[in-house]
Amino acid sequence: MKKRSSIFVYITAAVFVFLTVLNGIAWLSADMIDFYHEKLYSPAATLISHISGIIPFSLGEILIALAVLICLFTIVALIVGIIGKKKGLLTFTSRLIVIVLLYIYFTETMNCFVLYHSTELKYRLSDMEKQDGYSTEELVAMCGDIIEHANELALKVSRDENGQVIVPDDLGGLASDAFSDITDQFPELNGYCPPPKSMIASTLMTQLDLQGVYFPFSLEGNYNAYLSPARVPCTAFHELTHIKGFIREDEATFLSCIACMESDSPEVQYSGYITAMNYTYGECRKYANEEQIYSLRSKLTMQVAIDNYFVSEEHMKKAEESVIPKETVNKAGETAMETTLKVNGVKDGKNSYNRMVELLLIWYYGRNE
Repeated sequence: MKKRSSIFVYITAAVFVFLTVLNGIAWLSADMIDFYHEKLYSPAATLISHISGIIPFSLGEILIALAVLICLFTIVALIVGIIGKKKGLLTFTSRLIVIVLLYIYFTETMNCFVLYHSTELKYRLSDMEKQDGYSTEELVAMCGDIIEHANELALKVSRDENGQVIVPDDLGGLASDAFSDITDQFPELNGYCPPPKSMIASTLMTQLDLQGVYFPFSLEGNYNAYLSPARVPCTAFHELTHIKGFIREDEATFLSCIACMESDSPEVQYSGYITAMNYTYGECRKYANEEQIYSLRSKLTMQVAIDNYFVSEEHMKKAEESVIPKETVNKAGETAMETTLKVNGVKDGKNSYNRMVELLLIWYYGRNE
């Protein structure tokens, strides 16, 4: 029995040390992480996502629920074990806790944390980048062009009897096809994409203001079931780029937007242009003058404005009337995300999301030169 305990301790200690050292090395060598991303992570992620993709519901969501149950079980088991002096129960419970925590640490490290330290995407676009950057006028011009594309696509997309955009069935297949058009620059996007899955806990996602979420421990892309249909394809593509190893939020949003724009599906294209419009217009509001802002707003058609909601008023009201106040849940989520980003080297935290506009400018003007 003692020998088995020793083996368990040695193995778990060795795995913990390995993961900790790997996390440390990731901060020091982007080249090593680039190699890991392309040669090791990508094929492994494709294989695992093939398996998790077979399951029609979100495996990650089930694992989270299971983790909550395990927490409750371990609390009860530890109390019973201590009071009843049941050494066997205490040993089993302690090992269960260690195994669960180590699994989380392993999957977060291999499928998320170290990938934050790969070479930044903007350096792959350096051949396109102008040395003197981009002016406010160029930003406004790009935003105006994106709005006009969105206006045109709003008239082409399929709609149901309520006027809602119809989300294409095979988003995983459409993502694979769209990603293949940009794999010359981003080869890690090549190959199979699992079907993105809607979340059962979409009310909680709404409270957190989340459109989608990536689960490193199951390699799945998930989206808010209550999300505006016009936003679903680009949100799904965003989470799928995370599975492909592009963990930084600005890079995932950029890649999902341009992949959507390259799609043959009008609905997917529309979603990409709406997402790009939201980010670029947000940046224009920071830097453009009142006349430029007015010009952009006057371009936007009513149909695009109608399609461009987060969730319906009904589902937002449901989120706000939950037992735990939306503000409390949202604040906790914001703090957790901000902390995660900064711990992994993203110094500006959630503000980094807006850096996708810089990438979009490089791509847009590089492509149109």
